[in-house]
Amino acid sequence: MTIDMTIDRDKLHIETPGQIYFLGSRLLGSVIVLVFISMMVWGGVILSNPDTLPIKQVRIEGDFTNLSPVDLQLLVTDKVRGGFFNLDVDAVRLALLGEPWVSEVIVKRIWPDALRVIVIEQIPVVRWGDSGLLNPAGEYFSPESGTIPDELPLLSGPVDSEQNLLNRFNSMQEQVQSIGFNIASLFLDNRRAWSFHFKNGIKVILGRRDFEERFNRVLTLIPITTSGRIDQIESIDMRYTNGFSILWKK
Repeated sequence: MTIDMTIDRDKLHIETPGQIYFLGSRLLGSVIVLVFISMMVWGGVILSNPDTLPIKQVRIEGDFTNLSPVDLQLLVTDKVRGGFFNLDVDAVRLALLGEPWVSEVIVKRIWPDALRVIVIEQIPVVRWGDSGLLNPAGEYFSPESGTIPDELPLLSGPVDSEQNLLNRFNSMQEQVQSIGFNIASLFLDNRRAWSFHFKNGIKVILGRRDFEERFNRVLTLIPITTSGRIDQIESIDMRYTNGFSILWKK
């Protein structure tokens, strides 16, 4: 039997060496991508394991007056969960910021198994009310009452007046020191009336109006008028147009 076959050269497809190389390259590239993805997944699993490079050392740094480095280290150690790569440093930082005497915290990982914690302690400049303190920025914080320094000046005023009172106190203190006095306390009541105490115990009432004018009279008239009798004064009332009144001790 004889079979005749006609070949249509327009439909005939023959793989050339260049095409075979191209297909092989695509296959190799796909394999490499799959291997890379597999390694990434495997690496992620390894790094997320808490037993991978566990934190073995916690170093607390800072200048402390009212904070205990030992207590801080115990607090940090209690919050250390996981290894070097998956440790939640924000949780450690927030735990320390929950301490009233802590102003700021910086947490750094130190390769391969250590944690460096820099703690900045609050600096109190005045007492605020019955149970709080203000730092130089006028920010309120409330530590345990036994840790509040009694020798600090006392400020008291309405809610959200901390910064205003601290600024005014600093200005007043600088001015009265120029005449040999010191302010021990400054008050602003709910009626917006001002009063303060000198460190020697004398109370000065300024009232609600003309603060600057009345305070300037304190600076100019009091040293002259009370010369030699300052220890006999109980209070001074500046709520007068051109003068003041003095209440003498009995």
